[in-house]
Amino acid sequence: MSLGGWTLFAPAEGIVLKQVLSLIVVLAFAGAVRCRAQNPAETKPADPPAATPAATVPPPPPPQSLLKRLFSVQALTATIPGAVLQQVHDWPDEWGTKRSGFEKRVGSLYAQFVIGVLIEDGVKALHHEDTSYHRLGHGNFFRRTAYVITGTVTARRPDGGRTVALAMPANAYGSWAIATLWSPREYRNAESIFEWGSAGVGVSAGTNLAKEFWPDLKGIFHRKK
Repeated sequence: MSLGGWTLFAPAEGIVLKQVLSLIVVLAFAGAVRCRAQNPAETKPADPPAATPAATVPPPPPPQSLLKRLFSVQALTATIPGAVLQQVHDWPDEWGTKRSGFEKRVGSLYAQFVIGVLIEDGVKALHHEDTSYHRLGHGNFFRRTAYVITGTVTARRPDGGRTVALAMPANAYGSWAIATLWSPREYRNAESIFEWGSAGVGVSAGTNLAKEFWPDLKGIFHRKK
């Protein structure tokens, strides 16, 4: 299989790829069914803990269609900045620093993004979880950081309770595991999947941390002006 003139998968890996893609299709179908079945008018915002002001927690936004997510600003930010950094650091060095190398990096990161979206939506549909993050907005640094961690590793259920978040780590580890099929052979091992999958989980936690504290920092800058 080729993308932009460069080979993604070796012939010997075709059988494995077909099995993986079959699983992705099943998960994507489950995610699509979930999005169609969900009626925003019937969606109830989860009741926050007693210590959290209930009135400040907004309901989750209606889910975007799969097509919109694949051609969204999120897709762009998940692809181009990382490709530029990899190009500057020549990683992986087998791809080189020429135009073809940059095209491979963009294609690889975008493919990971698409696969991750399919996996995440599928797991959300099967596990019935809402991973959207709602900031606490008050309390000291340690309490709010603990809240961020909890909000990253757990998810809301339709009944208002919380459960272990499976969609986010499934995205992080699953998308990288599949990406190793077209990456240099040195990355096709469990250690690489664990390392870079964990990095993806860290990015999700960092994103939630920014959502929690950035409005406060922005307010400080505005007051200084």
